[in-house]
Amino acid sequence: MTAGLSREFAYRDKKLGDTETIRVAAAPDVFYPTSTTVLLLRAARRALGHRPRTVLDLGCGCGVVGIVLAKCLPPDAAVSASDLSAGAVRLARHNAAQNAVQVDCRRGSLFEPWKDQRFDLIVDDVAGVAEPLARASGWYPPAVPSDAGPDGTRWVLDVLAQAPDHLTPSGMLIFPLLTLSREAAALEAARARFASVELVEEQWYPLTDELLAHLPLVEKLAEAGAVHIAKRGSRWCWATRVYVASGRART
Repeated sequence: MTAGLSREFAYRDKKLGDTETIRVAAAPDVFYPTSTTVLLLRAARRALGHRPRTVLDLGCGCGVVGIVLAKCLPPDAAVSASDLSAGAVRLARHNAAQNAVQVDCRRGSLFEPWKDQRFDLIVDDVAGVAEPLARASGWYPPAVPSDAGPDGTRWVLDVLAQAPDHLTPSGMLIFPLLTLSREAAALEAARARFASVELVEEQWYPLTDELLAHLPLVEKLAEAGAVHIAKRGSRWCWATRVYVASGRART
């Protein structure tokens, strides 16, 4: 599993008091972890106070979320991970072995590999960016599809629709929303499915040079409501927000 590995991702969250770094291999055909992944892990680690016994890293990529949580949980907790990409699953298995943790890694779209299984905690790293911006952003390697639709909500809406059927009665879903997608529509869907939807993390970022090079397109999408950007000081910015959802909404 050494062929095709190009660099590594080093994880340490100083806000949580980490003194040691967890390292995982990366590969050019697997989505590289971003600051969204760090925010998700921060929220997930804070949720470990609820003592989850079964955890799912959904859209695992290189596997860092499942690996970090496996290191934080008791040895008898069950950590699972899945991704649509066969390369991602191979890499996640390699990284779990290198970090001496047990993670059940499977290939499949969203909840397909888990059928009737339920989890105490699901951490969803399947975010979305409005499709016209996905390639312009430079975040998606050529081998990694986005296909999140014109407003970036395709995958998160699918996750929100299916997640309640894969959570235990007291289970929680942690999911990110980027304002480079139609966040309001995703939030409406979340509140229709869950009794509680709580914002737990937020981080603003300036538009990258790649996105600034397509600023007229970004502004056009913002005017249509497909994305949201805001001037903070002299710079155009966008945000990642992380939510925790729990309980079934009353129908």
